[in-house]
Amino acid sequence: MAPSSLLRATLPLRSTSSLSFLCSATSNSRFAVYNGSRILSGSSRRAASTTTSDEQPQQQEQPQQQQVESSPSASASSSTPSTTDSSATTTTSSSSSSSSSSSSIPTPSLRQYPYTVKVGTVTSVGLMDKTVRVAHRHMTWDKHIRKYYPKVTTYLVHDPRNSLREGDVIEFSSGFPKSRHVRHVVERIISPFGVGIDQRPPVMTREEREAERAAKRAAKLQRREQRWIESGQKGPSPVKEHVGRIRSLVMARVAEKQKQQQQEAQSQA
Repeated sequence: MAPSSLLRATLPLRSTSSLSFLCSATSNSRFAVYNGSRILSGSSRRAASTTTSDEQPQQQEQPQQQQVESSPSASASSSTPSTTDSSATTTTSSSSSSSSSSSSIPTPSLRQYPYTVKVGTVTSVGLMDKTVRVAHRHMTWDKHIRKYYPKVTTYLVHDPRNSLREGDVIEFSSGFPKSRHVRHVVERIISPFGVGIDQRPPVMTREEREAERAAKRAAKLQRREQRWIESGQKGPSPVKEHVGRIRSLVMARVAEKQKQQQQEAQSQA
């Protein structure tokens, strides 16, 4: 016989009574825990139901108070539109009087150019007035080897307020013809170098640049009309809005279509 079997044979037999006692004890403890949890959950549910029943009349009373409080506010709001309407009429009347007193210079229409945004590093500052050199790193396609290679292209970027310093990482865009060789303008400073942004003049936004262009164009037309008046020449003023070729074609087509619609309406009448 194996030694393990001999050792097992010498050990005393386990009593079934102790096992049954342990099983009954564990089952009783589990039953007690289960009953306790049921009692706690029932009490919590009853407490929640009582709190909700108490809160319902309070919630019913709150809308009534809100209705009572909203009545004076509604009367005040009904009185405010009359004042706003009166102020709006005064502003419109003043604007119409000012426009009638102004000269007959048409509102300048500025051309909108398509543009793309690039990122580059400023490499040269101060050699030209309000113009910097920016190195833009990108990938170029070699059609002979048929692979992409890194390339650095230098652009002349317009800086309206001299806000850039050498080493700045900036974002610039095209579609801003400032001179013969300058076609780009700075949009924002991504990472300043050397000097903080708060210690420099702020970079002009696109809206500010458009407003400045419109003001310069209006001043130019006004000077032209003033020269025409001082020269004493007769006839209509030479100041007129510039209309491009495509826009003139579109305007002619629209006018022709409107004329046809008017003729059809008259014939049907």
